[in-house]
Amino acid sequence: MSLPDLFPMIFFLAVIAAFVAFMVLYFKAFYSGRAKRQEKVEEQRKRHGGEYILEWSGPLAQGAADQEFGKLAVIIPKKRGDGSARFYEKGMIVDQKRVLYSEVKDIVYLKGRSGKKYTLKSAMRDSAVMWIYRKKGSTIGIRDFTYQFDEQTMERIRTGLGY
Repeated sequence: MSLPDLFPMIFFLAVIAAFVAFMVLYFKAFYSGRAKRQEKVEEQRKRHGGEYILEWSGPLAQGAADQEFGKLAVIIPKKRGDGSARFYEKGMIVDQKRVLYSEVKDIVYLKGRSGKKYTLKSAMRDSAVMWIYRKKGSTIGIRDFTYQFDEQTMERIRTGLGY
């Protein structure tokens, strides 16, 4: 085989090597951000004697305490109908799902974009949402077109849990 015959094979191998390097760097960056958030959660847990607790500096919501979760910190009511997302000292209740903070592996809050939403697709794409990733079970999403929340409250909940 002559050198010109090897160029396509060398080019193909270079493309594959570049793709593998890109994927390694991408996943490394993704998991390093998640690891940093987990370090903050672990630091907070150590401050509270090994318990996962919502650190809430604002006024507590009016409502009864839960036997399992403790004091009620925040209530986020639904826009239509009855129901709300309730954040307690040691856990939360969202859409009849009771979740201890120790069962949460990550929380991500994405700010929404303002402006008119003409289609359902644009409303979903541009809405603010807090994603609660559980260790086991389905992910819980709290969207601004379903619940009455503001950006500051959601940020305070996310940081109050250490994420």
